[in-house]
Amino acid sequence: MHDLPLIHALGIIGIVGAALPLFRERGRRRRAWVAHLAMVVVMAAMFIPGGMTGWVSVGTGCLLIALAMWVTADAADRAAALPCAADLAAMALILLFVSPALTYSDGAPRSDGYQVPLHAHQMLGGPPMIFTTWLGLLVLACWATIALYPLLSQRGPIGRQTKITVASGILMITGMVPMAA
Repeated sequence: MHDLPLIHALGIIGIVGAALPLFRERGRRRRAWVAHLAMVVVMAAMFIPGGMTGWVSVGTGCLLIALAMWVTADAADRAAALPCAADLAAMALILLFVSPALTYSDGAPRSDGYQVPLHAHQMLGGPPMIFTTWLGLLVLACWATIALYPLLSQRGPIGRQTKITVASGILMITGMVPMAA
């Protein structure tokens, strides 16, 4: 991850957001519990130097997509699993298509162990850089809309489960901003 304290603080906020649903009962939503545990591990891996680069980013992105499909496979609890699946899918999209490559701007690989800042997006040319920048912002905007929908659409008092779900989503979005911006 980057050396700036703000980036580290955002990453820790994201980890807290991913871990927030782990503290509610496990019996009813074991699949969502496993998925959130995986999101905590993936977000914590972003602090490892080189932890989310190259094939590791692709592998974790594919794992998160597989978990999103697994979480929604339970037909009886599909409505409750959709926010978790949206979190998994959005995080996977950012890891697969938006996370920065460890290359110089001329395409030569970095061999000195230097970590490129998460906001650098030094891809191999002009159009991919523009595409990934807009894709990251688009994914964050859609993810925020999906995360806030249960809060904004509910009439009457807001339940504890809805508050936890919305808070978790917003905190994870905050934690993924350095990867997507």
